[in-house]
Amino acid sequence: MKDPVDACLASMAATPIPARLSSIETDVFAAIDNAAREDAGRRSIGRLSIGAALALGLVGGGVVGGTVQPAIAGPMSTDSLAPSTLLLGR
Repeated sequence: MKDPVDACLASMAATPIPARLSSIETDVFAAIDNAAREDAGRRSIGRLSIGAALALGLVGGGVVGGTVQPAIAGPMSTDSLAPSTLLLGR
């Protein structure tokens, strides 16, 4: 009696090899190359957007930070409830 695994392997060996199989390696490498190029483009766009956000934040923070006046504490100020004030008994 013939082993079923051997019979299956023998039938696979008897089938002809597809002609497209010889060019599959170049197709795979081309797909990998395309994916790498697309990733590089996405990375550069990401870096530009991060740089723009950083620049906008620095400029916006400088403009807003330069025009804000400190608030004057009123008679009902919460500074007297600060933990350091409560612990020192002031």
